[in-house]
Amino acid sequence: MCKFGPSFYEFLFDSNIEFIKKPDGNTIIFGALNLTHTGIRHIPQKLIIVNSLIMRYCDIESLPAGLQVFDDLDLKNTPIKRLPNDLHVGGSLFLENSQISELPDNLEIEGGLDLENTPIKKLPHNLCVGDYLNIQGTNITDLPEDLYVGHSLLLDNEKISNNAAYRNILASGVIWPRKRQYINRNVKILTKVANTDSSHKRCVFF
Repeated sequence: MCKFGPSFYEFLFDSNIEFIKKPDGNTIIFGALNLTHTGIRHIPQKLIIVNSLIMRYCDIESLPAGLQVFDDLDLKNTPIKRLPNDLHVGGSLFLENSQISELPDNLEIEGGLDLENTPIKKLPHNLCVGDYLNIQGTNITDLPEDLYVGHSLLLDNEKISNNAAYRNILASGVIWPRKRQYINRNVKILTKVANTDSSHKRCVFF
């Protein structure tokens, strides 16, 4: 048993969550799994979630290898700092107010990626985000040229306006559609200026 709460499998049994543990080591959860405020600090390797995985306010510091989440993965307000290289997320990845400091190269997120108010300083190589990317409130000052964002890019304009990749976006209105399934998607540009402080500008790309 975990020092601060039930073990992972105890929680599944107590919550009557349908799952199967296969001989190859994979654990499949049939549906969504909400671990918010459970005290669980570890989840098993080779975990497959058929729906969403929600772990807000959990004390978990790392995710296991082989984690597959077919819908959204919600890690808001967690101490997690890194993600496994083989992570699969079929929906959106929410990391707002977490302690995430780096992302693995070649990360592909089919939905949105929200990094708002995290200590991350740079984006990884070959990051592909199918929907929106939110880097407001981060320490990111540079956009990699191999970045792909399918829909909206939200950022702090004053932190990144001198970046060459950023200027390319302003000039073309397109965010490098390098993935075949996303080719020819255009991105409209809208700059929003906060009413309370004109020195803080945030850009949103649609």
